[in-house]
Amino acid sequence: MTVILSVIVYLQMFVCGVIYCAIALPALLVYAVCVGFRGERTAPMVRRLILYFGKTMIFVAIRPYVRVRVEDASGEPPEGKAVFVLNHRSASDPFLVASVPMAVAPVQAVNGWPMRLPFFGFFARYGHYLDVTKVPYEETREKTLQLLREGVPVFVFPEGTRSGGKHMNQFHGTFFRIAKEAGVPIVPVAIAGNEKIPDRKFRMSPGRILVRRLPRIPAETVQVTPLFKLKEMVRNRLMEETRQMDEELSHHG
Repeated sequence: MTVILSVIVYLQMFVCGVIYCAIALPALLVYAVCVGFRGERTAPMVRRLILYFGKTMIFVAIRPYVRVRVEDASGEPPEGKAVFVLNHRSASDPFLVASVPMAVAPVQAVNGWPMRLPFFGFFARYGHYLDVTKVPYEETREKTLQLLREGVPVFVFPEGTRSGGKHMNQFHGTFFRIAKEAGVPIVPVAIAGNEKIPDRKFRMSPGRILVRRLPRIPAETVQVTPLFKLKEMVRNRLMEETRQMDEELSHHG
């Protein structure tokens, strides 16, 4: 059953991806011609296309087998200049970023494999996404600070790799350090229910995914809190929230 479902879901994703590319690529080409192929002008457009590609995948391509519910527990307006910190259970997490309410199409800090995907990887490079496995720290720092100065939200998975289950790995401090230097808030985002969507062997299971944005940690608090204490505070907040979310999902079947 898992194999059959995986084939169906990936086929739906492929078809949706082809249709989306057939619309998005000509639109991007026309836009690039209009702005003279200038990278600083095309990058925001590319990021918007990635954002809507992600929305297409999670709200159209994987239905009706997987349903995604998004909640905003912050009561705050969508952030622009901020570092969004997410837990990392599955390979679907980079796509789920598209479900989070935000003011500006974001950039993600990712490991190398998403950059090699046929659609996502091509556009991610032109959208100035951050490949943390190939870029030295100083270059990552400079690029991130510049993006934040431009008001672009940066989404990070500080575990560094997906956990593959309901547990949470230790957090790396890189982007917490950059957030402190940039003087921007940190916005925790909790994801639950997708630890087997897909699993580590990329097999799909039906289910429900819950994405919940939490209240931001103000820039002032980020700056005055010691680095280790800051990352542990965010990690503990996400651990507690995902535990509650897992219980909610189990109670609702």
